[in-house]
Amino acid sequence: MKKLLLMAITAVLAFSLFSPSLVQAADDLSGHRYEKEMRELIALGVISGYPGGSIQPEREVTRAEFAKMVIKTFGLGTDVESAQFKSAGLASPEVTAAAVNFKDVQAGQWFYQPVMDAVQAGIVQGYPDKTFKPDASITREQMATMVSRALTAKGVKVDVATTAALEFKDLSTILKDHVTDVRILSHLGILQGNSDGTFKPKDSSKRWMVALVMLRAKEHTDVPEVPVAKEFQAVTVTADKTNIVKHFDSFADAKKYVQGNANTQAVERSNKVLWMKQGIAFTNAFTEIYPTEALKASAGTFRPYVPASTELKFLDATDKTVKVELAGKIGYISHSVLRLIPEQQKKGQSYYEVSTAGNLVHKIYNHSNGSLASAGEIGKAPKEFVAGMKYYSWDGTVFTNASGALVTEAHQYFSKLPLRTASNYTAAELDKYLNDAFPYKGKTQNGKMWTASPLVGTGKFFKEMESTYKVNALYLMAHAIHESGWGTSKIAQDKFNLYGYGAVDADPYKAAFAYATFRESIEYAAQKVSANYLTTTGGFYNGAYLGNKGGGMNVRYASDAFWGEKIAGHMYRADLKLGNKDLNKKNLGITTTDGLNFRSGTSTATTALYTIKPADVPVVINGTATAAGATWYRVQSEDSKYAEAYVHGAYIKLLPLAK
Repeated sequence: MKKLLLMAITAVLAFSLFSPSLVQAADDLSGHRYEKEMRELIALGVISGYPGGSIQPEREVTRAEFAKMVIKTFGLGTDVESAQFKSAGLASPEVTAAAVNFKDVQAGQWFYQPVMDAVQAGIVQGYPDKTFKPDASITREQMATMVSRALTAKGVKVDVATTAALEFKDLSTILKDHVTDVRILSHLGILQGNSDGTFKPKDSSKRWMVALVMLRAKEHTDVPEVPVAKEFQAVTVTADKTNIVKHFDSFADAKKYVQGNANTQAVERSNKVLWMKQGIAFTNAFTEIYPTEALKASAGTFRPYVPASTELKFLDATDKTVKVELAGKIGYISHSVLRLIPEQQKKGQSYYEVSTAGNLVHKIYNHSNGSLASAGEIGKAPKEFVAGMKYYSWDGTVFTNASGALVTEAHQYFSKLPLRTASNYTAAELDKYLNDAFPYKGKTQNGKMWTASPLVGTGKFFKEMESTYKVNALYLMAHAIHESGWGTSKIAQDKFNLYGYGAVDADPYKAAFAYATFRESIEYAAQKVSANYLTTTGGFYNGAYLGNKGGGMNVRYASDAFWGEKIAGHMYRADLKLGNKDLNKKNLGITTTDGLNFRSGTSTATTALYTIKPADVPVVINGTATAAGATWYRVQSEDSKYAEAYVHGAYIKLLPLAK
C-alpha cells in the first residue's frame, strides 16, 4: 500500500514549486493536498499538533523539530530514562557531563532528549561554535545529511560510486559536507531537484514537505525481513568481524554454549556483542552506574556517573545489563550506553608507564577515535616498574602486566592524602611555583599574550584559607590551576572565578559566578569543599581526599573519572619542583570497614567524635597507643572541630605508597 502511494507522489518533484490548496474543515489539515501522508505520520507519532489542535502543514520545520521527526520515523530513540541531573560546571556538587554538549541545548527543554538521541545515533553534530541552533529552519542540504545518516544507522547502505553524479545547476552552492548525502538521497528518490534544474540547498522546508521525505525514506527501511528463528547467536570473533556459529532462543543458552566451546568467544544479538569471554567495555554516552542489576537505586543511594569514552572492566552481562568495575567498585549499566569490545578486536587500552625521571605517567586511550592523552607525570612510579613496559590498573593502585599478572599495589600519596592536612609550603614558595612553572609565559592563551602568571600573589590566600577552613593549601592551588588554566581562562580573568563555580554547559561564561577578587573566589571554594566534601556529615562526603570514582571527592565532584588524579598530579609536580617538602611526610592508613567510629580515647566506652560511613577511607596516623592489650591509632581528625581522634587498630591497615 505504501509503495503504491509513494510511487503516485514521486512525480511531484520540486518542493519550491508546490502550492497545495487548503480547505479548512475539522482541523487545518483537512483537505490539504498531503493530508493522508501527514495523518499517517501523526498516527506513527512522528508529527504532533500544536496547542489548540492545529497541525500547521505550511509551517517551516526547525532543526530541533526535524531531529525529533527523524528519531521517531526511524525508531532511533533511547529506551532508557536519561540522567536527571542539573547541568553544572566542573566545580559544582551537581556536576554532570551531558551527552549533548551544545551551548543552546539544555536539560529540561522539550527537544533535549531527541537531540541527545540524534547525537548518540550519529545523525547530528552541530556547528563549530558548539551550538545546535534548534530554532533555525532546517535546510534541504542539512535534511539530506540527517536522513542519510539515519538510513545508515538503520543498515541501509548505498555505494556512492555506483550512483549518478549530481547535475544541479547550483551544485556549487551545496556545502561539501552535504554533497554525498544529497547524491545518495537523490539516487534513492527521496529528495529531488526543481523543474528549473536547481536543488536550492539553503531553502527551508514546510511540515508537509518533510512528511513526504520521511515516508519516502522510511520505505527503504520497511522491506520485509527474513525471519530469524532465534534471537541470540554464539559467534567466533576475529580482528575485524564476528561469525555466527549457532542460534539460540535464550541468552542463557547462548552464553552457556560459548562458555563450553573453545571455538566461540561471544554472544550477540542483532550484531551487537552482549557477552564475551574476555574484553573491555567503554561508554558511548554519559552514563550512570547503578548498584543493582535492575538499574535502580534506593532513595539516598548515590549513582556514580562518567562521560562517554570511559573505560570499564567487563565482569559479566545479561541480555539487558552489563556488570562492570569502575575504580574498584562493582556496578551495572544498560547495554544501550555501553559497547563491549572482545579481546580479539581491541585496538588499544589505557596504561601506565614510568618516565625517564622515574615518575608515573598515565596514558588514557580513547576507544572512539584511537587517540592517547596524558596529563603528564602524576606521581612517583612504583619501584617495581621497568622503563619501556606498560602496566594496567582499573583503580590506579593495583597494577598488572600485559599478561594480567599482578605486579604491585602502590597508592599515590597526593591522591590519598586527607585534605584536612596542612601543606609545609609557605605563601612565598607557592607564589614561586606559580611564577616559575607558569606554562604560558611568552605565549598567547585565550586571546591574550602572557608575560607573567596571573596567579602570582595568591599564595597568601591559599595559606589563609588553609588556616581558616583547614583545607590543604597545595590542593587549593592545584585545583585552581586545573580549573582555570593557570588563571588564564576568560572567567578567571573577567570574573576572578578560579574554580568554575556556576558555569553550565549551555553558556559557561555567562552563568559562571563573578567575584570581586581572586581571594574571594578561593575563599568560596574552600568553604564549599570543606563543608560538602571534607566533613563526614557533608552532603557529598566520600572521604576527605581527592581519590577517584571509587572514593573521595572525585566520586561526586566531576564526571571525569580521572579528575582526582589530575589534581593530585598538579600537587605532585609542584612539590617536586619546590623540594619535596610534602610528599610522603604523613603516615597514611586506610579504614577496612564501614560505619567506623573515631573516639576521644582508647576505649569503646569513650565518646564517638564522628563516624566515617564508607570503608576504604585514608586517614593520617599520628601515633599509636596500647589499651587492654589492643593497639589504637591516634589519627588526624576528619572533623574540623577536633585536632585528633582514636580508632581501634583492627579496623585500619597501613597504606602501601609508591616510593
